[in-house]
Amino acid sequence: MGKINILPVHIINKIAAGEVVERPASVVKELLENSLDAGSSTVKVDIINSGKALISVADNGCGMSVDDAIKSVERHSTSKITDISDLEKINTLGFRGEALPSIASVSIMKITTKSSDAETGLTLSITEGKVVSQKSAAVSNGTIIRIEDLFYNVPARLKFLKSDITEKSKIISLLTEYALANCGVALQLYSDGDEVFSYQKTANIKTRIAQIFGEKYLKDLIATETEHGELTLQAFLTKPGCVFAGRNRMFAFVNNRPVNSRILISAVKNGYGEFLKAKENPGFILFITIDPAAIDVNVHPTKREIRFREEDAIYSLVRQTVRSALLNKESIPNIIGENSRPAENKPYESTYISAPGKVESPACESYKSAEFTDKMIFSPRLIGSVFDLYIIAEYDGELLIIDQHAAQEKILFERFMKELSSGNITVQRLLIPVNLELAPKEMLIVKTLLPELAATGFELEEFGRNSFIVKSLPDFITGMSVINIVSELISAKKAGNLGDSSDVIREKIISTSCRTAVKAGDKLSASELNRLIADLFACENPFVCPHGRPTTIRLSKDELDKKFLRK
Repeated sequence: MGKINILPVHIINKIAAGEVVERPASVVKELLENSLDAGSSTVKVDIINSGKALISVADNGCGMSVDDAIKSVERHSTSKITDISDLEKINTLGFRGEALPSIASVSIMKITTKSSDAETGLTLSITEGKVVSQKSAAVSNGTIIRIEDLFYNVPARLKFLKSDITEKSKIISLLTEYALANCGVALQLYSDGDEVFSYQKTANIKTRIAQIFGEKYLKDLIATETEHGELTLQAFLTKPGCVFAGRNRMFAFVNNRPVNSRILISAVKNGYGEFLKAKENPGFILFITIDPAAIDVNVHPTKREIRFREEDAIYSLVRQTVRSALLNKESIPNIIGENSRPAENKPYESTYISAPGKVESPACESYKSAEFTDKMIFSPRLIGSVFDLYIIAEYDGELLIIDQHAAQEKILFERFMKELSSGNITVQRLLIPVNLELAPKEMLIVKTLLPELAATGFELEEFGRNSFIVKSLPDFITGMSVINIVSELISAKKAGNLGDSSDVIREKIISTSCRTAVKAGDKLSASELNRLIADLFACENPFVCPHGRPTTIRLSKDELDKKFLRK
């Protein structure tokens, strides 16, 4: 007798439930998506014991007929797709026909529904995934689904749920995402009978943002929008200096679907660039509208992960849109009064691998014979310097204090990055090539990196089955370990996060910029100081060095008057 058996339906459903229904928030997600797909303008969610005892989702959507309600708890029953080609143009949040039967297999479910063309509604009671009773009900158009005793028949899953506070927090976070994506829907949440929130429907996303996060947060956001072919990008970005330790203020939506996308997060953070320090995160709300055929949402049962057909193009568009919005003159941070906080920033800028030309060393030598030329609209007047570190200048009634090291570090960094992006790279040939011995998987990764490495100034040549020789390098990594750099690039590529390899290159450029910039204690002449000021304020973003520290502090006359008790 054979050993392979066909599993019964109730076991299949429980296995599927393990993929779709991880916790109470998973149930809320699936039921809410059904309500939104049904065209609801009002959705009310009730939970008891953080959803472990009860989850109820009531809507005023299109409702279901008797036949459709019965079919809805059978596996792979859906009204959203009918043909294989429909998977290439999905416009609904749900489409698999797995959610309700999976949930029904691990809970006590009751469905009350009425369609607009029916005289009366009905109530179905489902236990262990089977309809155990059916009766008519006098209800309004729409659907109410009640889920009781979640995981009552899967005690192992029940034991792995977190505390009530954690599970409730997951539900609130989930509903916050869908509230942002659906500002035209009124959304309410009640927990153990108490109102948690009630968002009235609005036609304006800004109003919904204010409903959720408050007016002050809305005022701290920079709004920007762009179009590229059939793609529309709308973004709300926190201003430089408004940062968070975690990622709880990062929201990304593709065709109104909340998504977890490393590509989008990386693109946004690279757009912020030096406006972020290590371990800091911006707040952002990103809406992408794109042809459904250009994305794949059928990647994971939760439908939270998506793939873009043109990842590179999406990455570049998001990064550049964010960068342009932040560098708008109205968005540049006003550094620094007594009561203001410097922009808290960090390097994440580069999206493309680019590399610098030749580094002038020592850096202060580049200023020795330079004549000051006023090329800028912003042209401070030099007063002098103190401690052989801080440059004192005046502009438009304000006193400027400039850190000479941070200033030239920024100048060199932007110069290197521009040379890198333009392809105008100075390279050095090695007298003795460096041999890199690699594992088979690493060899494959390096082969895929060869075009990027060549564009950055590296020349690698395959040498035997498991090694490369490095014949030339870009000048900006002079004095650094070639083996370590390639190892970092391999690790970045293994992580699969677009932009990581360029981040490695960027960090090396930062290191070179820091190492070769003028130092504290270096004496500069007046002409050198003037040139340093001119070059700094010709930078794309002169106010923050590549490490995220301010280059410039501004003090107004009013602030000085207050210090001297004149006001």
